[in-house]
Amino acid sequence: MKRLRHPILPRVLAAALPLLTAAALPALAAEGSTPDLEAGRRTFDSVCAACHGPTGHADPENPTVKALDPQPADLSDPLFNSREPAEDWRIVVTHGGQALGLSATMPAQGAALNEQQIRDVVAYAKTLAPGSEAYPPGELNFFLPIRTKKAFPEDEIVWKSRLTDRDGADVWRNVLEVEKRFGKRSMGVVELVHEDDGTDSEITEVEVGAKTVLHWNLARRSILSGAVVVAFPTDGDASEEIIPYLAYGRLFAERWMFQSSARLILPVDDVDMGEAEFAAVVHYRWTQWPRRVFPALEFTATAPFDDGGGDSMQWTVLPQLRFGLTRGAHVALSVGAEIPLSDQSYDTRWHLSLLWDFADGSFFKGWR
Repeated sequence: MKRLRHPILPRVLAAALPLLTAAALPALAAEGSTPDLEAGRRTFDSVCAACHGPTGHADPENPTVKALDPQPADLSDPLFNSREPAEDWRIVVTHGGQALGLSATMPAQGAALNEQQIRDVVAYAKTLAPGSEAYPPGELNFFLPIRTKKAFPEDEIVWKSRLTDRDGADVWRNVLEVEKRFGKRSMGVVELVHEDDGTDSEITEVEVGAKTVLHWNLARRSILSGAVVVAFPTDGDASEEIIPYLAYGRLFAERWMFQSSARLILPVDDVDMGEAEFAAVVHYRWTQWPRRVFPALEFTATAPFDDGGGDSMQWTVLPQLRFGLTRGAHVALSVGAEIPLSDQSYDTRWHLSLLWDFADGSFFKGWR
């Protein structure tokens, strides 16, 4: 049976989405009073320097440091310092390392320091890594969406699984994605794609690419990146594809994460058979604690260069949930259902993705 088309609905959504976004995502709220760096330095010297060292780098010959296992974090390392958001550091200072699945030897200071003192000392600790301002700040590392591309460079392994419910045999697609940062603002990526259509079950594609951050603004909580991926099919009859894309993210009012991306899929043998894909998602971060469930709503629009006389734009909506599985959510699970809003060849796509941020520790850290 041919699916009914809804030619007006996509146009209404296209016109309404920017207005809804503007209404739902108000101006960035003030994060609190301006930190006093001198007061933060005094607190750091009296409370933190015994373990972390006065410059943020622990002295390995210090008897106190030698007794610690694991060793204190190196706050003077610009990559480490930049990739960790200040909010996470405030949680750790207030509640101790165990609060985010980190070292139990990091004591809680919430009873000894008030909220402003904690804000001051964290702000000062963020100044201990010369050159860290050249790295994208961890405050801009937003949740991983299911379809929208992220702007922040990662050290992650992600398993993505998708079941397409369609007439005839369903199609199961699995992707293993490995992302590794290099330089100050870039990331390399390798993806291995496996598909099972009920008849054939095989690796169908290998993708290799790189992403770099083009611009960020911490005050506005915004980030923009560009990437190029090359897809190599394992079937000799299929064409390689060049896939450039732009990815944008912004945090509004400390609760709403907005991300969007635009990419082109360009077959090398016949560019006219390519397509453009646009996606946008809003996550609602209702709490600072990462080990929670966070809802999101995502829209996608795909425009084939040659529509074959069908719909010129194919739309989907994808409600989803993100589950922080570990205390710091360096292991997280996302699930969602992608529903067509136009005439497409499937009824529903069911998505699942499992993320492991290996820069934050082993897969098994922080589960209890």
